Amino acid sequence: MKHYTEPVKDYLFLCNVRSSVYVALVIAALEIWMLVAVISGAIHGDGRHDFVWVLQHTVAYIVLLLTAIVMLIYSLLYQRGKVKNKAFGEFIRIFFTIVALSFGIYISYASSDRSGQVFAFLTMIGFCLCLFVWHPVNTFLILTASFGIYLYLQNSLAPLSYSIKVNSFTAYIVFLMAGINIHHQRRVEAQKDESLEKMNAYLRNKSLVDELTTLPNLSYFQKTTMEILQNEQTDISSFRFVFLDVENFKNYNEKYGFRAGNNFLRTIGQIVRDSFTGDIVARFSDDHFIAFAAADGLSEKIERTKNRIREVENSIQLGLKAGVYTPTERLTAPSIALDHARYACDSIKKHFETDIAEYSADMDGEFNRKQYIINNIDTAVEKGYIQVYYQPVVWAENSKLCGAEALARWLDPEFGFLPPASFVPILEEYHLIHKLDMYVMEEVCKNLHDAHEAGEVIIPTSINFSRLDFELSDPVRELNRCIGQYGISKDDIHVEVTESALLDSDGKLKKALADFRAQGFSLWLDDFGSGYSGLNVLKDFNFDMMKIDMKFLSKFSENQKTQPILSGVVSIAQNIGMQTLTEGVETPEMREFLRSIGCERLQGYLFGKPMTKEELRAKIRAGEYDTSELVNGKKD
Repeated sequence: MKHYTEPVKDYLFLCNVRSSVYVALVIAALEIWMLVAVISGAIHGDGRHDFVWVLQHTVAYIVLLLTAIVMLIYSLLYQRGKVKNKAFGEFIRIFFTIVALSFGIYISYASSDRSGQVFAFLTMIGFCLCLFVWHPVNTFLILTASFGIYLYLQNSLAPLSYSIKVNSFTAYIVFLMAGINIHHQRRVEAQKDESLEKMNAYLRNKSLVDELTTLPNLSYFQKTTMEILQNEQTDISSFRFVFLDVENFKNYNEKYGFRAGNNFLRTIGQIVRDSFTGDIVARFSDDHFIAFAAADGLSEKIERTKNRIREVENSIQLGLKAGVYTPTERLTAPSIALDHARYACDSIKKHFETDIAEYSADMDGEFNRKQYIINNIDTAVEKGYIQVYYQPVVWAENSKLCGAEALARWLDPEFGFLPPASFVPILEEYHLIHKLDMYVMEEVCKNLHDAHEAGEVIIPTSINFSRLDFELSDPVRELNRCIGQYGISKDDIHVEVTESALLDSDGKLKKALADFRAQGFSLWLDDFGSGYSGLNVLKDFNFDMMKIDMKFLSKFSENQKTQPILSGVVSIAQNIGMQTLTEGVETPEMREFLRSIGCERLQGYLFGKPMTKEELRAKIRAGEYDTSELVNGKKD
């Protein structure tokens, strides 16, 4: 079996070990029974056999019995893992086979019953060649030698008849074919078992190794680091979880293509492996890598990784940011530790002078709040912790109220008032923003319906939609559903989309905006001027209203460029048929200038901060806002 693989050899050997147990037990039982019968006959003096015959047979039975017992003991110990020497086991099986076949030949030859003498021989052949697995060549040699010796001895007692020769040859062929067939079946089973084991090994390896970089993957990393942390001998304070983020990798892909990008990721993986020799490293995802490393020399390892990446690729300014977290408890979950390290890494993404950040107590507070927001957005929506605030919009010409913008505020029982900047970016990052925006849309439509039913003035309201809303839901369908459900007019809803949402827009977003316009909704471009492609947006999309970002009014009185730029923006909007609204108006001076250059609508603290619908209604009733140009609802 030299040409067989080791797994096949192991399988066949194990088959023989298992068969050895059954063969040894049966042989032992038979030999004990024969010993009892022979000794009993000799004691009772039945006179059928002389002393020499009894002694010879007794010795033969005892030899075979002892050989079977030795084989049984070895087989049981091997199966229990007590013995591992296969060569010794193979020797025992061969020795047992020689003894058993010799026994069969001898008993048949020495039998006083000529008509039944062949059965002892055939029985031993069956045991040794039909229950054990032999290579076909070995089966042929053993059978040929055994039958040859047996027939030779039988012929010496009396010439063999033609029928005995034919029957013997037939038995020889039957046993040969049986032995070859058994070997073939066991070999096929062994090879199938080997293939299955290889597949299992491949799947196990695939489940623990990153296919692209061949580094360990996240599953392996978490499993291994957890074992290290839970080891009582480990000083957890001497280890650090490290999150590595290769900066500007997107530009590499754009310049060289994704295939080259994947090749470069393999190179980066090898650099990380080499830089963190002796530590546990893995690929987290995309261009993110992680390590569980000793604290000593960690900064040098990170610096070495960054420098080697830049040496390999210097045509694109690649950077490396690292977040570091020190485990504080032995039962710290690696997934949480990595979240902390990643959070620390993200905190310095826009700090070009800083490459390494350690997770701090302040970060921990921010992180916990972030996790709270992610885990509780559904609860906040369901229990009304998120409320819709309205910021007034007025006509520049006369400061009369002409509308409002719907804004979300989170009034949480645990964290108190949460401004949009503390939860909107988080919801966008984790693709949960649609839950917030769909809720605000529903509340606005419901409030407009209630105002109409109560006969109150109807304030046209603008609703903000994120780019992700168009990926995660269907704003066109949902808004139409709300309008139909609450029986409000499309003229009372303005659809706002930020300029930044259009920078990476796809066909789905463009189609949705076209559908909004086709169905009669007014489209507003929010935060114009906050991005880098404002003029391209004006060229590629059709909007009814341009909302000029409040940043244009920053240092209004000090920066001499502000006024001519604003004047130019308003002029461009007018020339392409768009109305204008400027955000962030805080002083009468700003209001007067914007009115003078033709900006139609204004929004800012000069006219009111975001407020609840109850506060806005109270101010309207108190006469603080002139609503003479708005339509009143009708009571049934």
